[in-house]
Amino acid sequence: MEKFLRSNNLARVIAILLALILWLFVTGDKITRTTPTRITFEVPLQVEGLAQDHIITDMQSTVDIMLEGLPEYFVDLTLEEIYVFVDLNGLDAGNHLIRVQDRPPRGLGTVLLEPEQVRVSIESYISEDFELEIELIGEAADGWNLTEYSLEPDTVFIGAPESVFEKVARMVLLIDITGMRLIESIELTPVAYDEEGNRVNGLVIDPSLITVRLEFERIVEPEPLENGE
Repeated sequence: MEKFLRSNNLARVIAILLALILWLFVTGDKITRTTPTRITFEVPLQVEGLAQDHIITDMQSTVDIMLEGLPEYFVDLTLEEIYVFVDLNGLDAGNHLIRVQDRPPRGLGTVLLEPEQVRVSIESYISEDFELEIELIGEAADGWNLTEYSLEPDTVFIGAPESVFEKVARMVLLIDITGMRLIESIELTPVAYDEEGNRVNGLVIDPSLITVRLEFERIVEPEPLENGE
């Protein structure tokens, strides 16, 4: 044994082992680089072909996609490069079951889309000008009375899905004049109400802020009458 350790045989064995390890490493790395890989991504679901007078009111926002390709094509891949969409060309308002489609990045293929179909709710989008009304809250400062006000602008342009828009009966500015005197200028957001006085949400309002100018004057108390008059 001692003679073996001192001989060149040990060196030969070590050299063979090192060569074998290097071969396995190189071969394994080559296999890894040339063997297709599958990776699943959760990506935003895009929309194509939606008519200008329509709006989506319900649709899931993301889908899962499994891509296959060589590892080199996954390096530095971003979600923005993975395009998954539904084509809504020619669809009217209503509920639809739409096939999910994709355009995979260069060098990669699609193995699976989950789900393969999604439900999409489409509504007509309605917009119109509304004249603003005001509602006063509170009381002016003692001895002062509101005499004049102005709105800039005095109308707003609102837009919403048909199911929301049809609820709107009034567009109102709620003005709290508590403690006000002389001349006040404030900016307020219009509020939409239905026929029963309930607030209606989900509207696009333009402009979103209205400038309100209020003028107050002192209340003149009548002079007391002299005796005999």
